[in-house]
Amino acid sequence: MGLNKSNRGEAERVGYGNCLDYLQRRGVLPFRVAPFCPVDDLILSLCAYLPFEQVLPGPRQGDWVPFPQAVEALTQRPGWDAVGLIMAKDTPALVRQAARSPRFQTLGLGCAAGVLDQQTQFAALTFRLPDSTLYLAFRGTDDTLVGWKECFAMSYAFPVPAQALAQDYLVQVAQRHPGRLRVGGHSKGGNLAVWAALHAPPLLRRRILRVTSHDGPGFGQDLTRTRAYGALAPRLVTYIPQASLVGTLLHQDPRAQIIQSHGVGTVGQHDPFSWTVRGTGFVSLPRRSRRGDRESAGFRGWVDALSPAEREEFTQVFFDLLAASRAETLSEFSQSWADSALAVAGAYAALPPAVRRDMLDYLWRFLVNMGTGGKG
Repeated sequence: MGLNKSNRGEAERVGYGNCLDYLQRRGVLPFRVAPFCPVDDLILSLCAYLPFEQVLPGPRQGDWVPFPQAVEALTQRPGWDAVGLIMAKDTPALVRQAARSPRFQTLGLGCAAGVLDQQTQFAALTFRLPDSTLYLAFRGTDDTLVGWKECFAMSYAFPVPAQALAQDYLVQVAQRHPGRLRVGGHSKGGNLAVWAALHAPPLLRRRILRVTSHDGPGFGQDLTRTRAYGALAPRLVTYIPQASLVGTLLHQDPRAQIIQSHGVGTVGQHDPFSWTVRGTGFVSLPRRSRRGDRESAGFRGWVDALSPAEREEFTQVFFDLLAASRAETLSEFSQSWADSALAVAGAYAALPPAVRRDMLDYLWRFLVNMGTGGKG
């Protein structure tokens, strides 16, 4: 999903494009010629969406696998490039192209980790750059219902399991490998990167060069007032497209950089392949769009209107209803939409009357807030 045809010609003339276009233009330049830049940061963070934990050594092992070799091993695995309903469809192509490029092919990959159980969706991997600095990439929310439930839980639980695992992962990698660190991720992966860095031991935190959240949600608690945040703030960057909803959820960094996206709607704006790249960075905008502000205010108004206990009840009941479909992913749910809907309706009818009333009240408040931009 790159720039549309009406924009591509002009974009090419003035050096605009997306991260794939950047890779085509600058992938021939090694890091000793062109230093690490914001678009490199995004590309490495997107690699975490692919299941490298299936082919790479774990955090307790010290081996680094050349990028091309790691991708070759990964592509032999069935379903390695299944994007589902969430991962941007161009991600597998981006990773393969990066591994072939002179810029990225000298990178080593390792320290891969992945956990998926009834409460947790977590994955991460680490890149070793030619100058021996490390980039720790955290995976965003994937196609699993568990992953989505954990995202909802961020509004009332501190930390959620993936955040605790991200913190442990950062410590494990840093203890085993000396040198400076960069930490980043897209979507929930950005949230995990920020959480891990903020909760790292102070001496470890000093080794961090940069923490990047690419349209990642904020936190259920305001962490911007903490001492750790103040110390890390000059090295922390948050990018939010002008009309995206995800990056404005919960308590977010007030210094977030607004960037241009050609995506349509909240989902399209969240797609990193819709973000406009110029040179080695993203095109900045002075403010968010009115539609983006209205939708964000509506959602925040709904969340703020619910107590933590109400948020937890809504999350538990909502995902219990989805589980009645026996689907484990959004793709499975949508592929058998009629059967899934019937199963959810049956499970809802079986709820106690008081719980049904609560769910209707929560959903009604959501619709009112989204319709009034948080002023309902």
